[in-house]
Amino acid sequence: MIHKKIKKKDDKIIAVFVLFEVLIFLILILSIVMPSMGIILAGVGEDNVTLSAILQIGNSPPEFTSITINSGSSIDLTPNSTTTVIVDIIARDYNGEDDISNITAEFFDNSASFYGDGDDNNYHYTNSSCSIDTSYGDITEVNATCSFEVEYYANNATWNLTALITDNSSLSDLDSNTQTVNTLLAFALPDTIDYGEVNATAVSLEKIANVTNMGNVEVNLSLSGYAVNAGDGNAMKCTMGFVKNISIDYAKYNLTSSTPGILTLSQFEADYTNLTSNVAVKEFDLGYRQNDTDSTADAINQTYWRIYVPLGVAGSCSGNIVFGAVQAGGS
Repeated sequence: MIHKKIKKKDDKIIAVFVLFEVLIFLILILSIVMPSMGIILAGVGEDNVTLSAILQIGNSPPEFTSITINSGSSIDLTPNSTTTVIVDIIARDYNGEDDISNITAEFFDNSASFYGDGDDNNYHYTNSSCSIDTSYGDITEVNATCSFEVEYYANNATWNLTALITDNSSLSDLDSNTQTVNTLLAFALPDTIDYGEVNATAVSLEKIANVTNMGNVEVNLSLSGYAVNAGDGNAMKCTMGFVKNISIDYAKYNLTSSTPGILTLSQFEADYTNLTSNVAVKEFDLGYRQNDTDSTADAINQTYWRIYVPLGVAGSCSGNIVFGAVQAGGS
């Protein structure tokens, strides 16, 4: 009985010893395998382990740094021509400047149009491929230039420049700025109004002077006249005769309707308005161009002119009629 108890005790000691050896063996195996697996065990008496962290960034979206329109100044248009509006853009891509694939821009009247709208010379322009200078700044920065040829009849308003930058992974950024397109008051007229040969005490035949709006707003007319010096009270100075001046009252116009044919002095005075030495603002309601496709579609109104030749003048005569484009209301 005592022998059996001793044997059982010995078996337990042997089992514990074997288990201990197995644990030691496993620890040795793990100490060899785990470092190669990237696993670190805390050492005896240590309560923490420091691990290295690793990250690979796939891509960063490009972004705008600044957008400057017309060097920061409002835009003055050019009568009967285009004005080049330059937009200066600074942008960057943290993946490198070569990752920027394209920059486009749209310039439009902020109240009459929108980004993505179709082009129209009155209110919307598009540049689908702005020039990109990669020599600017550091390896992440570019300087882009977007230019627009803006017509003289583009709306006077606050305009919006919206630019889109895209990288090689099709990531993008959209940004905008605004600038003012100023009012342009301008029109085209014939060089002269030639009344031809008119006998003394006769009224000239009607002459037509077309007024063409070369600006971007509806205008009325201001009118005045003089022979030699402003305010001299005469319409023409003549080379011969006793008087040699034709009074300003004998030069007349009609801004709304034509009266062709030969007229008497009384008919002339009834159908036409006196030119004056002082500036008179007259309602004319001359609109501005709206048609992009027809080069002859400028807004044109006709004005009608005659002059009466009194006794006492002879030879050749000349004078001046001063036209002005105004936005003020006229009579």
